Amino acid sequence: MTKILDKPLIEWPMGHPFTVRNACEGVLILGGLGSGKTSGSGALLAGRYLKNKFGGLVLTAKEEEVQLWKNYCKKYGREDDLIIFGVDSGYCFNFLDYESSRSDKAQGIIHNIADTLKTVIKAGASDGQESDKAFWDTALQQLLVNTVDLCLLASKKIKFEHLYKVVQSAPKNRQQLNNPKWRAQSQCFKLIHHVAIHLKDVPKSKENDALARRLHSIEDFFLGNWLNLSEKTRSIVEQMFFGFGDRFMRDPLYSLFNSTEGTQVTPEDTIRGKIIVINLPYLIYENTGRDGQILFKYVWQRAMQRRKIKENSRPTFLWVDEAHYFLHDHDIDHQSTARSYRACTVYLTQNLPNFSLHFGGRDKGAYQFKALAGNLGTKFFHANSDVETNEYASELIGKTFQWMANENVSFGDKMSVSEGNSQSLIHIIQSSDFSSQKTGGPLNNYEIETVVHRQGIPFENTKRNYALFTINQQNL
Repeated sequence: MTKILDKPLIEWPMGHPFTVRNACEGVLILGGLGSGKTSGSGALLAGRYLKNKFGGLVLTAKEEEVQLWKNYCKKYGREDDLIIFGVDSGYCFNFLDYESSRSDKAQGIIHNIADTLKTVIKAGASDGQESDKAFWDTALQQLLVNTVDLCLLASKKIKFEHLYKVVQSAPKNRQQLNNPKWRAQSQCFKLIHHVAIHLKDVPKSKENDALARRLHSIEDFFLGNWLNLSEKTRSIVEQMFFGFGDRFMRDPLYSLFNSTEGTQVTPEDTIRGKIIVINLPYLIYENTGRDGQILFKYVWQRAMQRRKIKENSRPTFLWVDEAHYFLHDHDIDHQSTARSYRACTVYLTQNLPNFSLHFGGRDKGAYQFKALAGNLGTKFFHANSDVETNEYASELIGKTFQWMANENVSFGDKMSVSEGNSQSLIHIIQSSDFSSQKTGGPLNNYEIETVVHRQGIPFENTKRNYALFTINQQNL
């Protein structure tokens, strides 16, 4: 019996199939507009994953992607597994309940929630000056950790509005602390006071001592460190939080991610074979859609990393077309271990500059793109007119020595001609070759050409790690 990791998904004509193991190592699909990346290699992979009962999470940039996945699921008999998560869907994901009800110890829960919020906030924020990045990151992390910890000390069940009100009412100067009216109105101060009164009356124990230390740290932060920040610094950190928080306090995000009134959807549903399509297309909902989808993506990635894998555990996939819209700081770390958890990433985008721009700028972004791409084991290069992307593909495929004919002509008393051959190291596939690949449709007899590059075992027939692969759209 074939082990699940060695099960073929695509039988390449060049030999050595694309297996579940290859899927778990991740896929990157690059191609210009109209190149056939979605209708070609994208449709091929989606079909194979669905046919083989993978569960999955699908993020959406365009409205038509929801219908596309409905069609896929109908074609491959997965309609009963499809969950369309969006406005008026009847589904919700209360991520704060989800995170706080896990069996982690208190500090683990606090940092998990804070890290999730920070990841989403930073994904939508401008990076600013690199020299300031560590400072703002630390300030934001401290605010989130202490806010979450305070709310958890005050109540085991927390909602996002609790966090929002604590940050909104945190003291901004020492005069406020002495103002009875402010103390009566500030949710931050009232929660600190409430927890302090409660802990004062509890019997002494190791557990209660730990709670008292947590409260002391919270008091030190809000009544000390937070006040000691300059007004400019504090306002910048607040705006980082509220830029995200204001969107999260309104629908559709509030109803989808804060409610318990509806059928709860969790990342673990994909382990049970469900296909969750997030119907918050970025091009419709913009930052709101991006925030909600990155939040679900990050929580899903961490849930997959907690899986207990057995020999025949079901693979799951993360499918992200227009992937550059949905990047976050932990993508590279997740992908470096995704294979171990059978989490099959598929990223589709047009070109390298898209990734670089959304990863934080040209130099930093290009480096991060290469770090992420290096952890995606199979790459499909479709027709493309972007020079950087084509040069990256050409360099990845490599160089070889080729004999080149040369001729020298000189003129003196009489003309002299000499001929010879020399070896030159040149790219196996020139970067310009990628712009002329077939892109499907009637003009190309519905044929889409893509150069496939795979790590590890070379293709059997070519003995190389790359090959030109033709996909017929009418056969999908």
